[in-house]
Amino acid sequence: MKHPKLAALLVASFTASFTTLGACGGGGGKGPSGPSSPPPGKISAANAQFTTGEQVVEAALVALGGRDKLSKITSIKTTGSLSLAAMGMKGKLSSVSAPPRSSLTVIDLPGLGKIQQGTRGDVAWEMNPATGARVLKGEERTTSLREATFNSEINWKDLYQKADLGGVVDFQGTQAYKVTFTAKEGGDQITRYYAQDTLLPIGYEATVKSQMGEIAVQVFETDFREVDGIKFPHTIKRKDAMAIEITIDSIELSTPVDPSAFDLPAEIKALVK
Repeated sequence: MKHPKLAALLVASFTASFTTLGACGGGGGKGPSGPSSPPPGKISAANAQFTTGEQVVEAALVALGGRDKLSKITSIKTTGSLSLAAMGMKGKLSSVSAPPRSSLTVIDLPGLGKIQQGTRGDVAWEMNPATGARVLKGEERTTSLREATFNSEINWKDLYQKADLGGVVDFQGTQAYKVTFTAKEGGDQITRYYAQDTLLPIGYEATVKSQMGEIAVQVFETDFREVDGIKFPHTIKRKDAMAIEITIDSIELSTPVDPSAFDLPAEIKALVK
């Protein structure tokens, strides 16, 4: 093992870099409530006059494809590549997610090994060459389970107690609406940015709690393409101290997923027992 610390750091922060792809979709979905929120279907970048974070979030859902299409997704499978240019490392990744919060992500980096992380039921876990098998607990578990919630984009009110609008700011050279979400459980925050012209979610900032302490991450999402009528970013970049670039090769929506794909590995089952 040439880079044990890197392996631990990569696992600790990877979910934050990849959360967008696994979060949207799922069943149900609650529409905006209260008189402050215009009907989502009538909001566009051209006539936007936003005064609340809720209005921005609901408009972004329209820009992505709409609640109706998002709510009909039953699974998401993703494949792609991962690059750490500063270290000259490249690898492959795959991810699969399904309701209510079942997920599995696998990263394979030559010279580092295979890194896995997943959730099923109330269990969040990870396996990597640096720390072996580990069941997440405390704040790590809370964050991982929240991020793994399959329909979090359309049911964001179930997960966050508020979404505060911070006006229009510059985010990586793009004018964007700044919305800070405060979680119901744990009270931690994530700040998301929505392009002012397209209303698409183009990135976020958060502090990830891990076994290595708190890690500040900044993620920038570009190259949006339609998959079955829904827009997904196909390039995801970590823009903080740990520069990671993810390139998405394929996204499959609502294809059958064998439930056994989310079975806990033997090493994790032993720890749970």
